[in-house]
Amino acid sequence: MDTRQVDHDLGLWQSPWRRWLLLASMLVLGSGYIAAFVFFRTHSEDFVARQIDARALDYACANRLSPPAELRFASGSADLALLGTGWNQADTDGLWSRDADASLMLCAPAGRDLLLDLRLHSFVARRHPAVDVTLLANGTMLGQWRTRVGQNRIDEQVRIPATLIGDGRIKLTFRVDTPASPRVMRTGPDMRRLGIFVSQLKILPAPER
Repeated sequence: MDTRQVDHDLGLWQSPWRRWLLLASMLVLGSGYIAAFVFFRTHSEDFVARQIDARALDYACANRLSPPAELRFASGSADLALLGTGWNQADTDGLWSRDADASLMLCAPAGRDLLLDLRLHSFVARRHPAVDVTLLANGTMLGQWRTRVGQNRIDEQVRIPATLIGDGRIKLTFRVDTPASPRVMRTGPDMRRLGIFVSQLKILPAPER
C-alpha cells in the first residue's frame, strides 16, 4: 500500500471544509428524520381523530334525536358513544373535556332551528383565573363566554339555525383556550387536563321567530 496516498486521503478528510461537509450532511439527515417523524405523528393523530369522530357520527345517525331530548354523560351512559375526540374518561356524574377542542356528534331533524340548553362549568383556579369557552356547530361559532373564579358556570340556551344543520348531521365543538391540570395548578390531586365539565345536554325545538 502506498503510504503517501493514504496520508493524502487522510489529510483531505481532516481538512476543515471536509469536516464541515460531513457535519452538514449529518445535520441534514437528522433534520430529515425529525421532519418525517413529526409529519407521520401529526397525520397519524389526525387520522385517529377523524376515525373517532366518524364512529361517533355513525352512532348519532343510527340513533337520530327527536327533540325535546336530554343527553347524559355520566359513566355508563349510552350517550357517551356520541363523543368525538378531546374528552377525558367519564366520571360518575359527568365528564371533563381534555383538549383545546372536544367534539360531540348529533343527528337531528333537518329543516328547523334547534335550541341547546347548556349547563356547563369550566376549570378555573387562583393560578388559572380565567378561561374562554367557545361553542361551534359545524365550524360556525354559536357563542363565546369568559369564565372566571367565582363565575365559571355557563347556563345558556343557544340557537342552532336550520341552515347550519343541513341534512341533520351536527358536529358540536367545545373550544377551551387553556385546559389545565389541578395538580399543576396546585389545587388538587387530579393530574388530568380539564377544560369544561358537562353532565347533561338538552336539545329542544326552537320557537318560531
